[in-house]
Amino acid sequence: MKKPVIVAVALLTLVSVTLFAADSAEEYVVQSVTGKVEREVSANRWEAVVAGMTLAPSAVVNTGLNASLVVQKGDSVIVIKAMQKGPLEKLIAALGAQTAGIKRGSKIKESRVSADSGQAVSNVSTASTRASEAEVDIEWVDSE
Repeated sequence: MKKPVIVAVALLTLVSVTLFAADSAEEYVVQSVTGKVEREVSANRWEAVVAGMTLAPSAVVNTGLNASLVVQKGDSVIVIKAMQKGPLEKLIAALGAQTAGIKRGSKIKESRVSADSGQAVSNVSTASTRASEAEVDIEWVDSE
């Protein structure tokens, strides 16, 4: 009679330890914090995030101006930059989706701007040059 009870208790202990280990593997460990970084504890109640803290993927974090959060999950290290707010898993997923744009070192492949268009070349940036869409007139080739 005692043997089946001992086996059942041992089996339950093994299952609970396995589930606990799987749960902790899903969490992120905070490596470093720069500036004001907070996590939402309950509705409209925030607490500061500090190095060594563990965060669940569903934890809502808020990075302030000039702040950053470095978290680690397994072998991967992820940096959340300033002015981000939302669940940690969504912020990390958004980091992987940011591939559009002009990369440093890209070369002009083709331009539909005529040479005699009257546009003067200058190394002084004006508001109109910063606001214009260069992607409309120029095709870029990534040099990787």
